[in-house]
Amino acid sequence: MKVIFYFKLDDPQKRIAQALNLNQSVVSAICRRLQDVCSVDVQNRPFTPFGGPGAVVKCDESKFNHKPKYNRGRRARQDSWVFGIVSTQYTPSRGYFQVVERRDAGTLLPLIQRCILPGTEVYTDDWAAYRRVNTLPIVATHRVVVHACHFVDPCTGVHTQEAESSWSSRKLGQKRRKGLRKEDLQVYLDERMWRQWRGGGPDVIMRNFIAILQLQFPKGTPVP
Repeated sequence: MKVIFYFKLDDPQKRIAQALNLNQSVVSAICRRLQDVCSVDVQNRPFTPFGGPGAVVKCDESKFNHKPKYNRGRRARQDSWVFGIVSTQYTPSRGYFQVVERRDAGTLLPLIQRCILPGTEVYTDDWAAYRRVNTLPIVATHRVVVHACHFVDPCTGVHTQEAESSWSSRKLGQKRRKGLRKEDLQVYLDERMWRQWRGGGPDVIMRNFIAILQLQFPKGTPVP
């Protein structure tokens, strides 16, 4: 319970271990299980689709690098791409993030189709995979900013800065953990999404987390 308390505060695992006088590997294992709880809740109670008439979402992709210890090893094979769809209806903005094997239209367009409501405006950069976004029946308007020329289109004011800024907070968490294994990346992203959409403010996040813990492990259920 004490680890859960610090986990809901989003404290680094090293700090949790020091505060509770626990081995850091033990804290890491517990936090990984708590991330699984968030991930399962995201899968069981999806918050997508979002957007709708008059709403704007912004799409972007970013590479998450796995940095090997002492910069040794074949790092390129561990790199992962993450696709993000960020809604500007909320402050701070919220979004959906998924690890993808490819960044082509066949991968990204179905994700956009699945994650947004009809009538949504979609802003992207000029990556080739987005050229057919306006063919999706649920997209009201597709606007593009060419980053090779500017980050904010001077004529239309279109930009994807909310999507781009979301990467910094997610990569900060990755950095605090001294990197993430590729197979753990989606669970980590699910946890961050859960905090955005379901965690609530600092006064309620503990109550909200205990609630989903009870859903997944009813009284009398042995915890493996």
